[in-house]
This record gives sequence, structure tokens and C-alpha cells, in this order.
Amino acid sequence: MITSSYPRHAGDGAGSYVRSLSRTLVRMGHAVHVVAPYDPLAVAGDDQGVVVHRFRYVPGDRWCLMGHGRSLEADTRMKRVVPLLVPPYALAALAETLHLHRRERFDLLHGHWAVPGGAIAGVASRLLGLPLVITLHGSDVYVTEHSRAYALAARSGYRRAGCVTAVSDDLRRRAVATGLAEATSLTIPCGVDPARYATCDAQAYRARLGIPAEAPVIGALGRLVHKKGFTHLVAAMPAVLASVPDAYCVIGGDGDLAGDLAAQARDCGLDGRILFPGHVSWEDTPAFYGMCAAVAVPSVVDAHGNVDGLPLVLLEAMASGVPVAGSRVAGIGEVLEDDVTGLLAPPGDAGALVAVLVRLLGDGGLRARLGEAGRRAVCDAYCWEAITTRFVGVYEDLAAGRGGAG
Repeated sequence: MITSSYPRHAGDGAGSYVRSLSRTLVRMGHAVHVVAPYDPLAVAGDDQGVVVHRFRYVPGDRWCLMGHGRSLEADTRMKRVVPLLVPPYALAALAETLHLHRRERFDLLHGHWAVPGGAIAGVASRLLGLPLVITLHGSDVYVTEHSRAYALAARSGYRRAGCVTAVSDDLRRRAVATGLAEATSLTIPCGVDPARYATCDAQAYRARLGIPAEAPVIGALGRLVHKKGFTHLVAAMPAVLASVPDAYCVIGGDGDLAGDLAAQARDCGLDGRILFPGHVSWEDTPAFYGMCAAVAVPSVVDAHGNVDGLPLVLLEAMASGVPVAGSRVAGIGEVLEDDVTGLLAPPGDAGALVAVLVRLLGDGGLRARLGEAGRRAVCDAYCWEAITTRFVGVYEDLAAGRGGAG
């Protein structure tokens, strides 16, 4: 695996997709090595059999801005210094991969994100003569849609890859529009571990936030960036509270919009009813979802055209048996079936979001029905074992000299 993000410690969610896929492959009997950038927050340690190699690309810690959500400002534009870091980053990642192959003799390479991981893996694949899979996650496709240089880099990886997977069909179609060949493209969604979300100590987490034991909670979780749509959730809350006066809203995560969202909540007079606890440790996510009566995933296409691929929060909430109010945008509608496994609203429509949330909070039977159906859907089709089995099929086809998409 060649990736720009991989969890740096037990509570880190950055790159959790790559970690979950890698760990599941190891449990299935495969050997997995991950090449990821050094980060000052990274803690060395056993990762359930996954061997992680972190490479340095700049001296010191100050300019370690590649990967782990550090490269983009509010997920809309590259930080100015990032283009200067790309050459040493790419060379260091490539050198680490070539060095490891001389020792380990890999069967296949898997690059994550079209750029930089897919492009770097494409060069390594050419030099080593190894089959290549690339996985698209979301922000990478957005970058290629808005930068000719990054689009060229991405296409160089696409041309070498035997299969390019995307976490949603919407994302796959957007990549095809920027140069990915339809014949080598395939949609394989994100996965989740349902067992991890089966039990939790929700009351303890609720008490930590100072929320009364019986108060209904609307939860939302993710990076505080425009495409997550949290401004629309905050805008919806005055009307939600007018109908459900004892409700709370908890928006977990950190990001460039933290100050703006907090100010918006204060301006609405809801400083104590919309809570921003900051980063929620990956280890705490089961308790976070467990305290919620409903989870909002109000994603939007932001002003720059950026949009989620398939938010992991959606699958995690469904695995927790909590009903989800999601936007009808990108990959969300591919997973969430309206009034069957959750409720959908038009993206960016605070009024429609109010109606959906009030309906959920006011109907316990509806919450139970949607929550149970959502968990069942995740267990059937989106557990990591099912997703990883699909990847293994792709790997085996490429290793045997057959095409990997289909």
C-alpha cells in the first residue's frame, strides 16, 4: 500500500480506510506493507500484523504537510507550500518502495488517492514490473478536476493500473471524465466493522459532554470543512429546537472552519445546545454514535465543486443502528435508501433537513425501524470482510495476468 494518510496513533481516523483494509487482508492470510509519510504525531507500534514504513521527505517537523488532511485549507485549495513539497515527497516515497521490494519481493502494489499515492505507485509499478491497483477516495478526484498538473499525474497512474477503484459510483464517473478509462474502473465502496459498533458506553460519553441522560442528541462527525455541510446543520437547529426543545446537537471533529461554526452557533443563540467537542478519537466513535438519537450527514457540493466520495461516518452510524439523515449527494444516496435505511434531504436545504430531523426525533418507531434496517444493510454488504474479499479478487486477477475491473 502506498498512501499519503495512515492512522498515526490508536485514536487517529486519518487514513482509517487503508488501515482497515490492510488489517483485514492480514487476517485473511496476506502479508501487507504500508508506505506512508512521516508525521510528528505518528507513534510506532504493532498494527495487528500490518508492517508500516514511514519515510521522511523534509528535515524536521515544521514542513510535514503532506497527507493526513494537512495539505488542503478547508478542503478547497492546496496550501501554498505544498507544490514545493511534492518532488521530495514523491522521490522519498518511491525510494522507500523500491528499497522494500528488493527485500520483500511484493506481488502487487496498491496506491491510495489518485495523487500522490496513485501516481507514485504508477512509477514504481513501471520500474518493478508489478501489477497495480489504485483507489480513489474523494478529495483526490476534486484536485485533478481543478489542476492540469495533478490531472496529468493522475492519468499517468491510471494508464499503468490494471484496475482503478472508487468508493462511490459518482466518484468513479467523475474520474472517468478527467481521463480514467471506463474499462479499468470499478466501484468498491468503503467498509466498516459492525462488531466494533455493537456495544458502547454511551451514557459515560454523554456525561463527559454534560448532556442530560434523557435528552435527544443529533450527532455529526467529520472534518470541519465546507463540503461536510455543517453550516446547514447549525442553521437548521433553531427550528429543530422549536419543535424538540430538549434536543442537543454535537458536531465532532476539527478543521479550518471550527471558529466559524462556533460563531454561527453563538449568533443563533445556541452556544450551549450545539456542542463542538473537537477531535473525537477513533476509539470513542462507538460511544459517540451510541449517544445519538439520529446522526446527520449533511454533505454538500461546496462552492469550489468539492464533495465527499462516501463518508465513513455514514457506514459507522448505520453499523451502530442509529438512523441517519443524509444529503442526496455523491455516494450517500448509493448507500442510504430513503425511508428504508435512513432519510434523505436535498443538499444545502436547511428547511428540508429540519423536517427530516424533527420527524426522526419525534417518532421512536421510525428510528428503530430505520436503525435496524441500516445496520442489517451494513452487515450484509459493507462489512470489511465483504469489501476486502472483492479486493482480493481484483488482486488475484491482476497477479494472474487478467484484467482487474469488471
